[in-house]
Amino acid sequence: MDMKAYIIAKGGELFKQKGYEAVTVNDICTACDITKTTFYYHLTSKQDILLQLYDIIVDNLTPMLKQMIHIHSSWEQIQHLFDYLMTSFMDLGSDLNSQLLIVNLQRRQRALDVRKSLEEIAVQIIAEGQKSGQIRNPSSPQSLYAASAYMFTGYEYMWCTLQGNFAWKQLFFTSLASLLDIEPSLRQSESPLP
Repeated sequence: MDMKAYIIAKGGELFKQKGYEAVTVNDICTACDITKTTFYYHLTSKQDILLQLYDIIVDNLTPMLKQMIHIHSSWEQIQHLFDYLMTSFMDLGSDLNSQLLIVNLQRRQRALDVRKSLEEIAVQIIAEGQKSGQIRNPSSPQSLYAASAYMFTGYEYMWCTLQGNFAWKQLFFTSLASLLDIEPSLRQSESPLP
């Protein structure tokens, strides 16, 4: 593991243990046994650690996508995709997710926008679902994905606001099934597969 990845991993651990606001750059440097100079050589702030944690979640989609190759249902594929993201964000906890949203608002850089590769995969899944009749909403796959992504962020916000005491997955998947107008026989279970 290179030094930057090590700092990010240690910083993430400290954030989960103590809470984001309680952790200082000095705490991270002490935990990593590095100087502030070394920290600032690799990162510009502790906020950068948060953004890197988000990037790691999105970048680690590849193994999950390989598992989806064997799933023939577009509805199950889209569920797996969003389930992976929700599980990963929930693993960070509501405090770190709240901080990610705050950093994004402060920087006004749309730092948490979904990566193009993820969007392309989701749009392709939606288009295939429309062709097979599993997804009955005739709107463009791009529009449906954008609505899904913004709905995801809205539910994430509520989950953070209520400090994790919110049925994010259940409510999101129920709403997603309605938005996409999933064929009724596939709605037997609107929660993600294990």
